[in-house]
Amino acid sequence: MISVILTHYNKGLLLNRTIDSLQPEDENLHEIIVVDDYSTDPEWPTNYQYLLVNYPKVKIIQNTDNKGPAVRLNQGAFAATGDYLFFMDSDDILAPNRLNMFLHEMQKQQADLCYAEKVKIHDLNEIRKHTTGTWESSTTPLSYVLENNIMQMCVMCTRELFLKSKGCNENIFIQDESLALNLAKYSQKIISSNLHSVFVLLDENETKAIRGENRLSRHLAQQHHDMFFTIDDFIRDYLDLNEQDKKLLTKKALSTYWKSIRHTPQKKFSDFLMYLAAQINPIQTWNKHHQKLTIYFNQLNPVRKINQRA
Repeated sequence: MISVILTHYNKGLLLNRTIDSLQPEDENLHEIIVVDDYSTDPEWPTNYQYLLVNYPKVKIIQNTDNKGPAVRLNQGAFAATGDYLFFMDSDDILAPNRLNMFLHEMQKQQADLCYAEKVKIHDLNEIRKHTTGTWESSTTPLSYVLENNIMQMCVMCTRELFLKSKGCNENIFIQDESLALNLAKYSQKIISSNLHSVFVLLDENETKAIRGENRLSRHLAQQHHDMFFTIDDFIRDYLDLNEQDKKLLTKKALSTYWKSIRHTPQKKFSDFLMYLAAQINPIQTWNKHHQKLTIYFNQLNPVRKINQRA
């Protein structure tokens, strides 16, 4: 019934820990699809075979080139056969029984989209402290996602919704923002819980020795570039956005520009004035400075650019 999609690139045995946290023996878990983005880890071929032998529900999609998490997440989701799809990062940890909880609540509330909290911890024992939470729902999912700044990878949706939305924007390297926006645009009802469900373990030794630089969260330039163009593409694709949603989107894009430039030698006082103007009238500010912003993010380095934008 539930297909879990994990995109994988050089995560080592952290991937195995993630799979274990999904409780793969659960009867409602139909399959775990691991999409490998051409890992270069010399230990990966051995672990690949280990996973296939020891986890009957694991299906691994191997690739011969590196395309990034947005493309690979879509690849896994389009291959999934479950009625519900759950997405999370392949080095995080899911708290016990969360998949069944999400499934039960989605069916109970007749929702096609579900989000729960993703948080950082320093000790695995902290997971046991998080057992209760409250649920909210909305029949205007896009507005809800924008107002609550939802973009974390702790999301379940119906397979039907994913296919309708077409998932991630494959012109962007990092998937988070585009997945949330596209799913919300086509969703009929979203539910969200403040219950901490997916955990990022910030163990000092693990972070330095195992994850190293293979963490997209470290690459702020990539985050800023992909955030801006995700919003830019979304506004171009959906001309029917209501004014409030467009205000929230343009304000976020303009704030992303300020975050990207404020600690660089390129920063000018006019950039700060633009940021202030965006707080008052984001759409007008966006329309006035759109070309300048596009040029800036096109030239931003070092980032992985799928397409050069006009």
